[in-house]
Amino acid sequence: MDFQITAEMSYANKEGIKNKAGLLFNKLIEHLKSIKKDESLFFTSGEIVYIPDIHGDFVHLIITLHRHNVINQDLSLKKDFEYVFLGDFYDRAPDSDILDYWLNLQIKDNLKIYRLVGNHEMAFFERNPNGHPVIFPSHDSIKDISNNFQITENLLKNIAEGNILAAYVNPPVLYVHSYIINDDFTELDLERNTDIATFAHALNNRLKIHGQNAYEIFCENKKSGNYNWKAIIKPFADDPLFNISKTKNDISTSFIWRRTGLPRLKIYPDELDVEIPGNIYQIVGHTPIFSFHMPQEQQINKPFVLSSKTGGGKVQFSDVGIGYFYKSDFERPEVFIK
Repeated sequence: MDFQITAEMSYANKEGIKNKAGLLFNKLIEHLKSIKKDESLFFTSGEIVYIPDIHGDFVHLIITLHRHNVINQDLSLKKDFEYVFLGDFYDRAPDSDILDYWLNLQIKDNLKIYRLVGNHEMAFFERNPNGHPVIFPSHDSIKDISNNFQITENLLKNIAEGNILAAYVNPPVLYVHSYIINDDFTELDLERNTDIATFAHALNNRLKIHGQNAYEIFCENKKSGNYNWKAIIKPFADDPLFNISKTKNDISTSFIWRRTGLPRLKIYPDELDVEIPGNIYQIVGHTPIFSFHMPQEQQINKPFVLSSKTGGGKVQFSDVGIGYFYKSDFERPEVFIK
């Protein structure tokens, strides 16, 4: 079963962003000459390279990809692999526009790239009547107000056209921003033993339909110059799977913003305390590894895995903190995505 690859974010093709990106590209190319690649981190040709939450830190992303040997000297992605971005491109660090411009170049180069929606993408749509973001006012979503909501529009358009996904599957591995639980099958009117590819396609179709409805309202509002943000977010907000503010038993009902289902992340658990699908290996971002109170021997800059209470289901938490360690120079801590 095929999944739709991502498409360009057209706002990032502006000359000003292109020039800013060019300057940073040149500095990074020179800087990478002093950073050694780590053979233990190399992916095997044909593997899927999963890239967790970037949060606007293009520098940390490129340094990490270089150490894992998946980019060329000109910073382009190597064609030996498929790439899945796990969501949360935006906020915290200031170079998300450069990140989108760089990704546009990779798309033009016909790489196989899948892009998932995260809660920081969804937060662009939840604004007060003045257009100010209400969930967590952040660098990019606030800046987008003065840019006539160009990122917001591009996100909605790409969701509506199916170019930004809710989930990607390469059986038996499922890629989502946070993670799914058994109840999500019920929300999609599916039996809990439904194969994971069918589940993912149903989830993606639900996201696409909501995106089409929201994008249509956005475009109508844009013509009048009067944005009704409550109406724009409504298609998502009416669905427990996509309402990032709704909770049940203190756990988010949306797979986009499930912290972990663990008590306040204060303990390092042996297993998840929620029911997840058996025999599915989920690779997710969203919850930074360092949010867990890890045992002393557990590294907090590389992914780790939790198992379900029953069955063989596992969740690999992969948000290693890219974007959390932003500095204006090129100094970044080593993190591992493999």
